Amino acid sequence: MAFSTLRALIGGGGGGGNPYAIFGYGYTASNVSMTNKVDSSGNVATDTTGVGTARYALAAAGYGSNKAIFGFGSTGSNVSMTNKVDSSGNVATDTTGVGTARHYLAAAGYGSDKAIFGYGNTGSNVSMTNKVDTSGNVATDTTGVGTARRALAAAGYG
Repeated sequence: MAFSTLRALIGGGGGGGNPYAIFGYGYTASNVSMTNKVDSSGNVATDTTGVGTARYALAAAGYGSNKAIFGFGSTGSNVSMTNKVDSSGNVATDTTGVGTARHYLAAAGYGSDKAIFGYGNTGSNVSMTNKVDTSGNVATDTTGVGTARRALAAAGYG
């Protein structure tokens, strides 16, 4: 099964070198609700279905020392939701109403234990971010940060 808008993430902020990863959601011939865990050798597990709302064009990042988060996306229209991923790779149910509904955004870990979602598209390009704290709580929109755009990428560095 090929995913066309797949997102991957690694637990831990700032690319902290944690041993596991997870691929999430995507699109086949329609939106899917699916993940694949990746072990420390890079082996990808079989599909786990039914984790969160089926959607595409979302972002993912690691936070804390060993957790991750999927955020926002589209189900045919933009959504405002996240799904936390625990240290075992289990995806929590949808948390809705976190930031402006949008898609085509990016996310990255920063510091040693936090993450951030950036920009996206709400029907037009936007200029906004949402910080994610060490507990996976997503802050309200911070607008006017950089040029409004979509189809971006993000990465931790330093």
